Amino acid sequence: MKHPSLVLLACLAMPLTAQTLTLPGELKPLQRVSLTARVTGIVDAVEADRGSIVKQGQVLVRLSAPEMKAQIAEAEARVLTIAAQKAEAEARLSADESTLQRLTAAARTQGAVAENDLVQSGKAVAAARAVVQSFDKSAAAAEAQVQALKDLETYLRIAAPFNGVVTERKVHPGALASPQSGSLLEIEQVSKLRLEVAVPEAESARIPAGARVQFTVPAHPGRTFTGVVARHARSLNAATRTLPVELDVDNSSGALAPGTYAEIAWPKRPAPAAAK
Repeated sequence: MKHPSLVLLACLAMPLTAQTLTLPGELKPLQRVSLTARVTGIVDAVEADRGSIVKQGQVLVRLSAPEMKAQIAEAEARVLTIAAQKAEAEARLSADESTLQRLTAAARTQGAVAENDLVQSGKAVAAARAVVQSFDKSAAAAEAQVQALKDLETYLRIAAPFNGVVTERKVHPGALASPQSGSLLEIEQVSKLRLEVAVPEAESARIPAGARVQFTVPAHPGRTFTGVVARHARSLNAATRTLPVELDVDNSSGALAPGTYAEIAWPKRPAPAAAK
């Protein structure tokens, strides 16, 4: 039986190609999004172009929709109208309550007030109170409508959802944009990339999560990059008998581009020890 230290030295002396399996892979952006219009409007300005580096929250496309401003103005006018109607109803309620109080006080003197007058005054107060309550509900609905229209107005400014780079521009000022018009801009997050690799079934039993794996790309001959095993599909592709695995790659230098072919030096599973 060989001493463990001799086995370790033998493994270290093995060439890298004997310890790894060369697998093809592809670099992809960590995030990719197509920016579309959520409301219909005319494109006023496009403040980024292909290759532009953008920051999260930066406004990239501005739309205009004059009819939306008119709708907001109309809704705000309705709020004011309902407020005026409510004030009138409250004044009527106050008068009816005052009348009821006077009749109630007078009714303490026997025969001074007819019982029917007192009943009718009480019904008038209840009706006036119901009118005020209905205006409260109408006012709340009108204010909600104003807020909803203002929320829609914010969609006229289309912003970047994350830090990234614009990879496609498909719209120009003067164009009509709508939810049905498709993508306006394509944005990718490239400061960090996903390296996708299909690991053969024979090597899929042990996926070293967190392991650092080296790879090369044709654009940088002689240079080696490193990715960290981050996630895998947990299910084999039935057609290829491989397990899709993703490595996270730091690309803060910008040296790597999404879509690039890569060759990964995947660590082989150790061979089982021979029975003695």
